[in-house]
Amino acid sequence: GGTVQRFAALLGELPSAAEPFPLLMAWNHDEALLAARNCNGCGRCRTLAPIERMCPIFRFAPREEASPRAKANLMRALLTGQLPASSVATDEMREIADLCVNCHQCRLECPAGVDIPKLMTELKGQHVAQNGLRMSDWLLTRLDAVCTISSRGAPGTNWAITNRRMRWLIEKLTGLAQGRKMPRISPHSFLRWAHRQKLTRPSRKSDRKVVLFVDVFPNWFDLQLCEAIVRIFQHNGFDVYVPPTQRPSGMSSISVGAVEHAQKLATHNVELLADAVRQGYSIVTPEPAAALCLQHEYLQLIDDEDARLVAEKSSEACQFLWDLHRDGQLALDLRPLHWFIGYHLPCHTRAATNDSPAERLLELVPSLMVERIEKGCSGMAGMYGMKRANYRSSLRAGWGLISTIRESRFQAGSTQCASCKIQMEQGTSKPTIHPLKILALSYGLMPELESLIHERSAELTIT
Repeated sequence: GGTVQRFAALLGELPSAAEPFPLLMAWNHDEALLAARNCNGCGRCRTLAPIERMCPIFRFAPREEASPRAKANLMRALLTGQLPASSVATDEMREIADLCVNCHQCRLECPAGVDIPKLMTELKGQHVAQNGLRMSDWLLTRLDAVCTISSRGAPGTNWAITNRRMRWLIEKLTGLAQGRKMPRISPHSFLRWAHRQKLTRPSRKSDRKVVLFVDVFPNWFDLQLCEAIVRIFQHNGFDVYVPPTQRPSGMSSISVGAVEHAQKLATHNVELLADAVRQGYSIVTPEPAAALCLQHEYLQLIDDEDARLVAEKSSEACQFLWDLHRDGQLALDLRPLHWFIGYHLPCHTRAATNDSPAERLLELVPSLMVERIEKGCSGMAGMYGMKRANYRSSLRAGWGLISTIRESRFQAGSTQCASCKIQMEQGTSKPTIHPLKILALSYGLMPELESLIHERSAELTIT
């Protein structure tokens, strides 16, 4: 295609490699080439139709390089030797690869089912293998460690994210956008709270039991959400087990191409969770990105029977509860909530479930009015929208959602995704509340959540 020709013109002086580069993902050269060749160039991925989500980046920057089709063409050219293998190390190649934000909407909507996210993770991984990670990407892939250190001085950390001069300095040092609203960090993690609540040991008392897999955001920035999940499952007769040695899902590592680091996280978590599954546990997680990792991404990183077992037994928490309701086993002692909520379906939930389980759960709450806001991707795309380089593009991509949630008929927003929540709260003082917090409040399990709907969310501060 034209993208390959233009790129080849830039790299014409580079020597061609005699052998294909060794692949990093769980596939061989022929499988990767078949995936790239499955793209027939139909151009469906260039759609701007409002009823589809295909490629949020192409929607606000509709040029060929931004289209999923262009990514498939580039990988096909690399794998066939049309472009030299050495070109994966160039800045030009990385710029094109970064136009994929790993939202997985093209994988869902492509008529040929081409897995562009996997192709682009491979391409980014090749670039990282030769050049290393950029400082901003390195910090994002080690966010759990950063949070561990930052939480020790939580008051100072939370002051820094509200101070304009400190935010300017943070932007210069890390690339984190100065204008982005930031969540406040907790002085201790949810895993520490779970240990105090004696949830970190497996139970043999019940055949109704779940293992709770949390990711970085709930563990450090939204302990209230984790507590709500524990209470909801206990209210429904489940024992909850929180493995204390679980590590982050690794979605941020996958998105930036830190494949080796992501594989280490996947291997550790799979071993831990597979052992729990063999003890009779089902795996639940509140984060759509974590659910997608467990169900899909880990299978792309490691070829392992335990990974397949974990994928089979993993659910986003809302999906698990909705399935429980369909089987007639969900407690329905829900009290009315007289709210009007604007609900956003995260891309990763759509990719993992091809459904809207949280929206269905909210519809069970008496008197609660829920309207889905169909404005496509929020534009955050995980950590993409946190970076200075992408901040304005992120706002442009998510402006339809941001402007709609501002409308006076909505008292609050709701979504499962932490990144989408940050974007939804970027341009308004209205809180965005996780559906499971709303469910816990309706159950009467967490009355302290009532104030969220009446007050400006205290979790975020604008700079």
